[in-house]
Amino acid sequence: MLVTNYYHPRSLPHSDAIDEIETAWPEDSLPGTILEGYDHDDLMGGSPAGLYYSSEEEESNQEESDHPEFNYNAEVTVPSAKRRKLEMAVPSGAPSSSKSATKTKRTGVSRRIQGRLQNMLSLPFDVLFLIFSELGPMDLVNLARTNKALRQVLMSRKSIWVWLVARRNAGATKVPDPPNDMSEPAWALLLFGPAVCSQCSTRNIHRIDFALRRRLCTVCRKRFLVPAIKFRCQISDLKESVMDLLPHTKIGGWAHRRLSSSRFYWKPDLSEMGERLAELEADIDRGIPGAQERLESFREQRKLLVESILQSCAKFEEWAKTETEAQTSDARERRTQRRKALKDRILAAGYDSADIDSIGMSAVPGANVNKVLTEEAWKRIKTKVENRLSTAREDRLRAERGRREREYKNKAEQCYTDILRRVLPVQRLYLPAISQARELSCFRELLDPDRDVQPAEWVHAAGQFRESLSEWMSSHRDRYTRLLSSHFYGPRGKSMEVRLLTDPSTVVWRHVGMQNFAGRLELATSVFRHPGTNTILIGRDVCHAWKMTGELEFLERGADATHALLRELQLDPATTTPSMLEKLNRRFICVSCPPDLEWIHRSWRSCVSHFVDRSEASHPYPQWRVVGRDEVAMRGETHDDNIWYSPRETETWLCNHCSDYLAPTSRFFFGRFLRVGNKWDAIWHVQTEHNVEDPSVDVDVFSYPMPMFVTWTQ
Repeated sequence: MLVTNYYHPRSLPHSDAIDEIETAWPEDSLPGTILEGYDHDDLMGGSPAGLYYSSEEEESNQEESDHPEFNYNAEVTVPSAKRRKLEMAVPSGAPSSSKSATKTKRTGVSRRIQGRLQNMLSLPFDVLFLIFSELGPMDLVNLARTNKALRQVLMSRKSIWVWLVARRNAGATKVPDPPNDMSEPAWALLLFGPAVCSQCSTRNIHRIDFALRRRLCTVCRKRFLVPAIKFRCQISDLKESVMDLLPHTKIGGWAHRRLSSSRFYWKPDLSEMGERLAELEADIDRGIPGAQERLESFREQRKLLVESILQSCAKFEEWAKTETEAQTSDARERRTQRRKALKDRILAAGYDSADIDSIGMSAVPGANVNKVLTEEAWKRIKTKVENRLSTAREDRLRAERGRREREYKNKAEQCYTDILRRVLPVQRLYLPAISQARELSCFRELLDPDRDVQPAEWVHAAGQFRESLSEWMSSHRDRYTRLLSSHFYGPRGKSMEVRLLTDPSTVVWRHVGMQNFAGRLELATSVFRHPGTNTILIGRDVCHAWKMTGELEFLERGADATHALLRELQLDPATTTPSMLEKLNRRFICVSCPPDLEWIHRSWRSCVSHFVDRSEASHPYPQWRVVGRDEVAMRGETHDDNIWYSPRETETWLCNHCSDYLAPTSRFFFGRFLRVGNKWDAIWHVQTEHNVEDPSVDVDVFSYPMPMFVTWTQ
């Protein structure tokens, strides 16, 4: 239950407020007048059980009330030229002259640092009390704790009106009057004092137990609260009737702030009450006259007091709840107003609302304070606010730049994906991957995240895709062609033009235009490998792999192995392509291997891989022997058995007439499709969907291998 030291502006002027209080509470019926004066426990938060004062205290309080300095009921007159000031109490025997005082040797503790209010005690009484009337209850308590002079004035019974005005100034709602068992200072300390445990000073104890007149933490509740049902076992030296003389609470140590049906008593109060009863009973045993009547009167008074305390708890609890809700609402409103004022100053300083929204207003320094934003407060937090917002602006601009960069990249990839569905499918072997769309010249200028690209620019860029794709393929072809050996010869590549399925010349390109599309890289003697892998790339596979990261290396030994195979077959290395060798479907034996391995018949691709993997010591130069058809027949085999193909190559064959059979779902590579199949599936698709009776390889269907052990373009 949160009750903090919060002050509302007073609704009436100073004089009106005092007159209203004096009218409502005459001097002979002021709340809390059961006490003739306030003592040390009222200021320091002592136990409320100490309700009795000695005769010396009563006499001193009476003398204090009769002192002319505190006769505030007298008529107020114009102060004289020399007003009476408060005098600091000087210990007896101390030197009176300033000269002797200066000679007094200072020992031990050094002089306390004097603040701005060091001369406050020299103010006239009317000015001093005018200041007091503008303070809150805890301010008065703290002032009374500073020195003896202020304590003497504020704790005087004649200063009751100051506490009444202070209580009027405090709280979001009307603060209830103190109960008869508590003085104004003690009531102020209980309601508006620090939110700490009254027993152990544990922090953040906001709930007030009005029955016990304390703030108690869970540990102290468990340690000092005595349940009524366990009274006998925990306090065996007292009678159970002592519980009737003390108030109890309904919240125990294990109740988790919930009310229970049990009664819990404060153990120190039980002990004090037991001692008090023992004194009264001892007077009876000693035969003191009237002792029995005093004991009975004491019990009756205590029972009435306990009944009054328990009955008032509900009213105080309701006020505390209403006060907490009002304070929370007011704090929320003040925080909202402060944030609005803070935002106005931030915008006036040149920042944008997006800078604030990027981190949230609650993350701005000084935005969570429930106070009015003054000019001095703004000067204190201005540097922190600007530093925080500068960082937020940099983060926001960086995030927006990254968002636009991703947005433009995705837009380019989407445009490129739409283009791919219109391109002759076999040309996809040479085209860049979807993730490489940002490398195309038609999209490159549109990927600048600092620009605001309009939709018309994307349409214009998509219309220039032919030139961009041709430029990209030609640059990659020329780069790998330069890696070929100096004695390498073959057709030089022309411009690699992109053909669409709707172009009239696509039929011609499907039959003859793609044979030498990449120039020398289409030949069987074009053998490459990705560094660090054992995957051999021959002919068109090289073009299919250049969309990946890393540089391919030309294999001189692989080219030599292919040259030797072509010599055995009497084919021209300048015109022979891998597809031509696969149509021949011949097998070979490595002559350089031991004779006991002559039974191994290899395809031409296996021969190239075999020679590349062998060392120059065992295989200095390639030597092959073509396996005759009669040798194959003697072994009961056909040329269609065990012909070497990459498993990925044999499993992935695509249609060269449409894109329905080629629907890519991977943005990094054309490796996953909605519809994929082997060679015979692709042939069946062409026969049934495109009415081609005898589909040809590389014309109607084509192999779509995916080289292994390579790094995809990111």
